[in-house]
Order: sequence, then C-alpha cells, then structure tokens
Amino acid sequence: MKRRTAAAMAAGIVLAGFAPSAAEAAPQDRTRCQSTTLFVTHTLCVDFENDWFDADVVKMEVRASSTTSMGHWELYGPHGTISNSTDGLWKDRTHYWSGYQDGANGDRWCAVFWTNVGGSYIKGTQPLCVTSGGA
Repeated sequence: MKRRTAAAMAAGIVLAGFAPSAAEAAPQDRTRCQSTTLFVTHTLCVDFENDWFDADVVKMEVRASSTTSMGHWELYGPHGTISNSTDGLWKDRTHYWSGYQDGANGDRWCAVFWTNVGGSYIKGTQPLCVTSGGA
C-alpha cells in the first residue's frame, strides 16, 4: 500500500480519498499470558506492540498466586535478563517491569523464580515463557 502511494506521488498522480488502514496508522498492543502450576502457581503476562514480525515488548509481569519459598523473580528475553525482583516470600504479589525491549516474531520472554538456599540461588520453578504468537 505504501509503495503504491509513493509510486503514485512520484508520478504526480493524486489518489483522492485514500487513507491508510487503521492497522497501518496505529499498531495495536496485545497481551499474551501463560500460567502453570509446578511447585508454584504463577502467571506470566507480556505486552507486545507493533506487528507480529516486529513484536517489541513494553511490559512484563509475573504473579504468584501460591506461596513461594524465599527468593526472587527474574524476567528475561532473548537478549538476557530484563529485571529481577527483590527477595521475599511471594503470594498474591506481582513483579512488574515496563520499558522497551526490541523483539521479533517467535522470541521467548520468560519468568523464573530463584530460591535462596543458604545464600546461593537455585531455580525454584522451570522457566514460564510466552512468545508474540502465544505460549
């Protein structure tokens, strides 16, 4: 659509009544969530902006709805760690990050809980991941 408009303008042709579609004019954000119950019941939600192939991330949050041991949540994507929560016991609490992370279709955006055992951290959950197209 944009190429035709540019070609028409270069040729001096006026396209009366032509307007970009809503999808071209304003990309829509979309949220994808995934839940699991394995050691800890939790849900990860990721907010994507732009189209499927340029799926940039603007928000991530993980919510534990069952009690965790002492530890913290790590949010990460294809470029590494995005955010770590403070240490604590988690139940009905949310770790939230907002900002901007460059993404592409099929990238995995994940949350994992790290348990503090004697000053060392081990995975308390398996990573829970979301992609721009769903889980």
